[in-house]
Amino acid sequence: MHFLYFLIGGITVINIKPAIVILFSACILVACASTEDSRYKDNRNLERPPEVAPEKLTAEQIEINERQAPKRKHGKGLGTDVYKVEGSGHELRIKRGFDEAWHFMSRAIQYNELKTTDQDRSKGVFYVSFNGGGFLNSAAGFFSDSKDQTTYLLKVEGSDEETAVAVSLAAKDEQANTNSAKHSDNPEDKSADLLDLLYDTLHDDIKDE
Repeated sequence: MHFLYFLIGGITVINIKPAIVILFSACILVACASTEDSRYKDNRNLERPPEVAPEKLTAEQIEINERQAPKRKHGKGLGTDVYKVEGSGHELRIKRGFDEAWHFMSRAIQYNELKTTDQDRSKGVFYVSFNGGGFLNSAAGFFSDSKDQTTYLLKVEGSDEETAVAVSLAAKDEQANTNSAKHSDNPEDKSADLLDLLYDTLHDDIKDE
């Protein structure tokens, strides 16, 4: 009997030990899980990259950078994207395709309140009345009959990247005042003045939207 009791008791003790180990391990895990490690919440002590002092540029370097900087495409006026053709007082170029150039020319004409007597986009032509420059032309158009003004031809010819605009005195049969009693057979040609007016407007006033 004592031997049997000892055997049964031994088995009980042997079976209890694993339960105690498991319980003890579970307590340790719970304690670890409930412990908060401030290292993962407070990042003030984390390493930061060293601060690099801004490079000081010389006046020569600044000038070089400005020259190499891309030209602005937006803002007031087309700037260097419009230029006069050297050796010709009656032609300018716009660094845009035909569609954009036609749009800019329409806006330049409206901006200067030039009267358009005719236009044909398929042929790339505007016919406008012009007697002087800027305000003088507007004043002349306000106080006089448009038939007394001289008509000029604006020929717009473009490619994918650049468009040429040529200004010339319209032919006699294209003049709006052909039937006017005040018509002159030899009107003064102010094509160069009209070109200058359109160039200044495109260069300084017409925004590239």
